[in-house]
Amino acid sequence: MLAPILSVVLATILAIAGLLHALWGFGVTFPAANEQQLARMVVGRRGITKMPSLAACLFVAVWLFAFAGLALMLGRFAPLPVSKWLVAFAGSGAALIFVGRGIVGVLPAFERAAPEQPFLSLNRRFYSPLIFLIGVGFALLTLALPYWTWRLGWLS
Repeated sequence: MLAPILSVVLATILAIAGLLHALWGFGVTFPAANEQQLARMVVGRRGITKMPSLAACLFVAVWLFAFAGLALMLGRFAPLPVSKWLVAFAGSGAALIFVGRGIVGVLPAFERAAPEQPFLSLNRRFYSPLIFLIGVGFALLTLALPYWTWRLGWLS
């Protein structure tokens, strides 16, 4: 019952993130005052003064939109263009990717590696927890698939 709501929430968050990455690739600096401040907020590498290239930003945007589409497929809002088992595996993979990034982002080794402020505090407070919750959302959607079975043969 909650799967459709979770699906739409995840897809919306991921689509907004994808749109932001695309806009950043084209030079929009929202929510920062300039490109250097934006780069320090969203990339955080030591000494960064410019945002990544258009191609890099669009690469991330396309993947975020793809994950948004996957969330809609898992919530059965979008048709399944491939077999059901492949969608289930994609959902599991998305869960692992997002949960993994969420966890890695708060490890002391990550924080010592390079990120500078304000990325470091934004990552600790917002980015990593949100990314972790997105991963949990994908896990819940994948486990809630109505055609999921827990025996060999898995999905019909």
